[in-house]
Amino acid sequence: MPPKSKAAAAAAAEPAAVEDLFSALHRHIEAGEFPQAVKVADQVLAAAPGEEDAVRCKVVAHIKSDATDKALAAIRAAERLPIDLSFYKAYCYYRQNKLQEALEILNGQEETAAVFQLESQIYYRLARMTDCLNSYEKLQKISFSRLGCLWGGTGHNNKY
Repeated sequence: MPPKSKAAAAAAAEPAAVEDLFSALHRHIEAGEFPQAVKVADQVLAAAPGEEDAVRCKVVAHIKSDATDKALAAIRAAERLPIDLSFYKAYCYYRQNKLQEALEILNGQEETAAVFQLESQIYYRLARMTDCLNSYEKLQKISFSRLGCLWGGTGHNNKY
C-alpha cells in the first residue's frame, strides 16, 4: 500500500481536529470563559468555514462578554451564510438601547418564548405598557401550552 499524501493525511486529521476544538469550545463555555470561547470558535471557523454552531457560539460568547459591537460584527460577517441570527441581532440592539431597531427585527420572527420575552422587555423600556402586557400574556400562553405537552394534556385534570 502506498504511503498517504500529506493532503490526505491532513484531510483525515481535520474532522478530529475540529471535534477537539468543539470539545475545547464546550469547556470554555461551561466555565464561563467567553473570550477564550471566541478564540476557539475562530479556530473552528478557520478549519471549517461557515460552521453554523461555531458562528452561533462566537456570537453568543461575544454577547456574554458584553461585547455587543463584536457580536454584531460577527453577525454581519455571517450574513452570506444560510444562518438566521436575527434574534441575536435584535438582542444586541436591545442591549445597546436601539429599541426601535430591535423591535423591527423581531417583527416577523417565529413566535417563541425568547422572542416574546425580549419583545416585552423592549416594550417595557419604551414605556408601552399595554404592548408589554400583551407580549407577556403571549409568553404565558406558550409556557402553559408547553407544560400541557409535558404533562400529556392541557394541564387540566392531571394527577400530577
